[in-house]
Amino acid sequence: MHDAYVPTHFVRHNRPLRGVLIDNQPWFSAYDFARLLGLHHPQALHRRLRPFDTRRVNFMNASGGVEAVQVISEAGLYKALVRFGHPECQGLEEWLSREAIPLLRDRHDDDCCHPRRIVLSWQSQRLLLLDWQGELWMPWIEVPRYMHAEAAGLDYPLAKV
Repeated sequence: MHDAYVPTHFVRHNRPLRGVLIDNQPWFSAYDFARLLGLHHPQALHRRLRPFDTRRVNFMNASGGVEAVQVISEAGLYKALVRFGHPECQGLEEWLSREAIPLLRDRHDDDCCHPRRIVLSWQSQRLLLLDWQGELWMPWIEVPRYMHAEAAGLDYPLAKV
């Protein structure tokens, strides 16, 4: 077991969510996730899950220190979404499934021959793109959202055809 993991930081609605890949499986800070769910006592989320869905690990913080953090597994995330009803659960589940978990896995993938997901900040927005063979690709479903920027006179290609 490692002494400390360097977490990947995600942000949703200006709230952080720290995640790490342990044995090729995503684990996320229970406290951060409970805050995203809007729980009144976020420090207690890990106690309401099964023991195999939670564990204690050390995270390296920005100042180089080590912080002991309760983390929950990917399965634990989805169990918490079902158990603690929240108006934003569907959007949160979609964000986890489409952005956070794939980005976490891709960030730890050392094989440069496969496509990798990346996040690009552009026009004060976050774009989820695919970096493959040195080119950036965007899902077709996202193209209409950004065509407005091109019509406004911005000459920046976002999608490969």
